[in-house]
Amino acid sequence: MHRILIALTACVLLAPVAARAQSGTTLLEQGVRAYSVHEYDGGAWLLRRALGAEGAGALSPAEQARALAYLTAIEVARNQRDSALAAARRLIVLDPRYRLDEQTFPPQVAALYQEARRSAPGVSIRATGDTAIRPGTESFVVHLGASTAPEVTATVNDPDGRVVRTLYSGTVRDSVDLRWNGLDAAGKLSDAGRYTILVVPTARERRSAGGAGWSLRLPIEVARTTVDTTPLPLAPPDSLFRPERGDVRGAVRALVPGVAVGAAIIILPKVVASGEHASGARVLVGGTVAIAGLAAFFSHHPGQQLAGNEQYNRSLRDNWRRNVAEIERRNADRVRQARMIIRPGAASFTTGDTP
Repeated sequence: MHRILIALTACVLLAPVAARAQSGTTLLEQGVRAYSVHEYDGGAWLLRRALGAEGAGALSPAEQARALAYLTAIEVARNQRDSALAAARRLIVLDPRYRLDEQTFPPQVAALYQEARRSAPGVSIRATGDTAIRPGTESFVVHLGASTAPEVTATVNDPDGRVVRTLYSGTVRDSVDLRWNGLDAAGKLSDAGRYTILVVPTARERRSAGGAGWSLRLPIEVARTTVDTTPLPLAPPDSLFRPERGDVRGAVRALVPGVAVGAAIIILPKVVASGEHASGARVLVGGTVAIAGLAAFFSHHPGQQLAGNEQYNRSLRDNWRRNVAEIERRNADRVRQARMIIRPGAASFTTGDTP
């Protein structure tokens, strides 16, 4: 007996793990069977798991509608009115034309479904699933359907409710595709994060409906693939630049020794030996040394603009700027070529005034 209890406990503990490993379709069928045998708590759990399945195991739109219909019925059977209305509204958002099978579901389920329909906008919103786009050149597409012909405005809003971009404004006649290329109203790339595609009636539509307001929301999560960009080159260091004016201090330093030595050659013997006149040879040598100092002074072009150095420095700066501009262009191209991944969530709608 003890071993049997242990086995049963293990089955109960492992059941959720096994359910998570199953596809949405399998979970849906198990939930339908649970409803048929009045196992409502387990059926609700299975159907919610089926609706939350992602990737290859996700339910198709038709399967989602079926799961929501049975979930509505289960919540009615459990006396969970709010949960039943929430499931019915999700079903209406998914497919406004959906009709419950009166032979499958009892009258109280059909009555609650009709109640949900009376407050519904008659507009459905559906995305095809996770989509990878190149921002600015490709688009994330959302299908907007209507059982009537409402006049609506559809926008992409950021987490704070600010409008990022208006996708559509006008009458929905049967259906219209909303397309978002991942850019905001200014043409800039939108940041990664959570956004909402919000559909609301226009002011004229609300007046024609007696002031009744509603909002249809599709949450989307935006992610961007990482891009390897090249770092910008550093500006050339000062040590590479040449002086653009002649060095006055250097010129003076070159002048003073030559003039001083030349004067010393001419004057010093006369000072040491009084009355002795400087010979022509000493004057020639002293003058030559002094002239060499003057030549060294003027070779530094003191205070003058050095055109050659200016051109060299200009070329150095221009080459650096060209390299920066080219790398910035390549990085921008890589960013534009990067993929933006958009993941839609479950749509919902609310009645009453919208923020």
